[in-house]
Amino acid sequence: MARLAFLGLIIAGLDTNPVLATPAVSVPFTAGHWTAHGNATFLTREAFPGGLLQVTSDSEEGYVTLTDGVFSSGTIDVDIKPVNDQMPGVRFRQGPDGTAEMVYIRASPDCPASQDCLQYVPLLHGRILWDMYPQFQASAPVVPDVWNHLRLVVAGRRLAVFVNHQSEPSLTARLQGEGRSGTLALEGKAVYANLTITPALPKGIVWRTPDAPHQAGSMVTRWAVTPPAPLGHAGEPTADDQPTVGWAALRVDEGGLVNLARRFPPTARGALRQYAWLRTTLVAAHAQTRHVALGFLREVAVFVNGKEVFAGKNLYNVPGSRLPPDGRLSLDNAGFDIELKKGLNNVVVAIDANTPDMRGRYGWGLEMKLDKAEGIRGL
Repeated sequence: MARLAFLGLIIAGLDTNPVLATPAVSVPFTAGHWTAHGNATFLTREAFPGGLLQVTSDSEEGYVTLTDGVFSSGTIDVDIKPVNDQMPGVRFRQGPDGTAEMVYIRASPDCPASQDCLQYVPLLHGRILWDMYPQFQASAPVVPDVWNHLRLVVAGRRLAVFVNHQSEPSLTARLQGEGRSGTLALEGKAVYANLTITPALPKGIVWRTPDAPHQAGSMVTRWAVTPPAPLGHAGEPTADDQPTVGWAALRVDEGGLVNLARRFPPTARGALRQYAWLRTTLVAAHAQTRHVALGFLREVAVFVNGKEVFAGKNLYNVPGSRLPPDGRLSLDNAGFDIELKKGLNNVVVAIDANTPDMRGRYGWGLEMKLDKAEGIRGL
C-alpha cells in the first residue's frame, strides 16, 4: 500500500493568504487506509471511484482514523450524507492522547435557522468541550439525508468552515486545542465520500476577526487549584471542605476562562463526584459591594471569606436544569452580589463536572467577572 504522505504546512503569517503549488491528495475509502473504532463499512459503488465510508456508530461511540499521514494546516474537503438527528463530524490534528480539533454537524431540517447546526469543538485528553465555547457554533445550509459538501480551511490557529460550496464561511473560530499536527478521523452516523487534503489555502479567504475574549479588567484571572477529589461526605460542599494542601497556580485561557479540562483527565464513569477547588485573593481599597457574573460547568459553590454566597447547577440533560444559553458555559449563567471588606478577601470555589447526566466527559470550568475593577487588586 502506498503511504499517503500529506503534510499540512504550518502557516506563520496568519494575516496573509499564501497559495502553494502543492496538489490535492485524494484519500480513498478502503479498509487498508483506515482504522475503525466502532461500526464502519467500506463500500464500492459506481460514480464514487474513491469508495464510500458508512459509519453506523453514534457520535462519540465510534470513529474511523486515517492510518497514514500528518496534517497541520491546509484544506480538507469531504462530502457527507448525514442521518437526520445525528452528529457526524471531522476530527483533525488528532493525537494518541485523545486530543484533537473537531467540526461536526447537528443534522436537522432546522439547520439553516438553528444556531447550533455547525460547531467547532476542541478535544482535550478525551474530553469533548462542546459546551465551553458557545461562540463557535452557527447555522448552516445543511440538509439531512442528502449529500453535503464540507470544506475546512486551517491556518495555524484559525479555522474557516464552508458548507455546500458557499463563497462565505458558515463558521470561523480560533482553535483551542493543544496539538499542532496529527491525523484525521471521521465520526458519527453518515456516509462519507470524496475526501481530499490540500496543504494549501484557497485564494481570496478573508479571515474574520475571531471573537475577542473578554478584555475588561474585571475578569478574575489569578487562581490556584487543587486536584479533584470526592468530598468525603454526603451532600454539598461547605467552606470547611476546602483542602489545606495541594494548591498550585493555575494558568487561565485567554479572556479569563478557567479550563479545568486542560489540567485534569476525564473522570471514570460511575465515580463519586470529584470536586476541584479554586481560590483567589481580592484586595479591596475599601469595603464595597460588587456584582459577580459567573459562567460554570456543571455544579459550583462559591465562598467569600468563609461564607457561601452562591451555589448552582448547570445540568444539560436534566429537565429544567439548563442555564442560559442552553446549558453552555457563559457569563450569563448566573449573577450575584458579594461583600468585600477592606483589605484581603478570600474567594474559594468548589466545582465538579462528573454529574450523572454528563459523565465527566465534557466541559469543566468557569469564568468570573466583577462589575467594576476600581479599588480592587488581585484580579
